[in-house]
Amino acid sequence: MRRVTGVRLALSILLALVLASSGASAQLFVATGRDTLRGLPGIEVLIEPLQPELERVGLTAASIAAAVTQQLKAASVTIYVSQRENAGLSKPYLYVHVNAASEQGGTYAVATQVQLRQTLASLTTESRIVNAMSWDAHGVSIIPAVQLQENVSAEIQSLVKRFIADWRSVH
Repeated sequence: MRRVTGVRLALSILLALVLASSGASAQLFVATGRDTLRGLPGIEVLIEPLQPELERVGLTAASIAAAVTQQLKAASVTIYVSQRENAGLSKPYLYVHVNAASEQGGTYAVATQVQLRQTLASLTTESRIVNAMSWDAHGVSIIPAVQLQENVSAEIQSLVKRFIADWRSVH
């Protein structure tokens, strides 16, 4: 049996976690991309709480939310601060999730996801699917610990930029 290095093992574990969570969610819906953004009046921004090791290098949910909100506002995307304020019938929100696994050498495997989630109606029944992902961009990177904050922030900015391009294409 071939021996797996720490970075490869961390990456394998992280990919398994990402794929497992994506597989479970994929059974509930089919993401259709930019067309699901059409007609939305604006969005909320929700950042998944970060792992302590990410916070230790200066990444916080609050700083990511502020950066993402600023990027969206600069692109003229209307931002709502709460469900109550959110005028969309489907209560859409941009969801950002960062997950990292490290080895003792200080290298991280980092999975970054940016998704548009909203309530969608079933085509065959009267049921509504709450919290369905209708747009998704994601990536996995191997990052040295000393570059973690800078590279994760850049990856999130890049994924949000892809969202903005799709948003603009239908608005």
